Amino acid sequence: MGRLTARVLGSAAGGGFPQWNCCCPTCRLAWAGDARVRPRTQASLAVSADGENWLLINASPDLPQQLRQTNALRPRNGIRGSPIKAVLLTGAEIDQVAGLLSLREREPFLLCATAVTLATLAENAMFGVLAPDVVTRKAL
Repeated sequence: MGRLTARVLGSAAGGGFPQWNCCCPTCRLAWAGDARVRPRTQASLAVSADGENWLLINASPDLPQQLRQTNALRPRNGIRGSPIKAVLLTGAEIDQVAGLLSLREREPFLLCATAVTLATLAENAMFGVLAPDVVTRKAL
């Protein structure tokens, strides 16, 4: 087994930083490109024990951008494929689950969450795009 690797994909609150509708003093610095502040995407983490197979902790709405910016999470070989093997949801808030909709292209992965979170997703028809014959759900 390899060494545990964790990559912070995003570390900002909902909406990212700067927020799309905010002009507070700190966001104003970010909008102006001030080097003292760096734009950040919404909170999400990727973890791997071998550098090949990855677990996402939460799937923020910024997930597509986060994947494009993280070489380790890009497709490697063949026409299709992903090193993302599982997603662990820590809750059912929009900022924790909206990125799942970007993982809808019939790529298999394990979706882990509490039974309540999985039930919340099941109640929303939009998450039906994560085909149950491809995305296995596991209650933790």
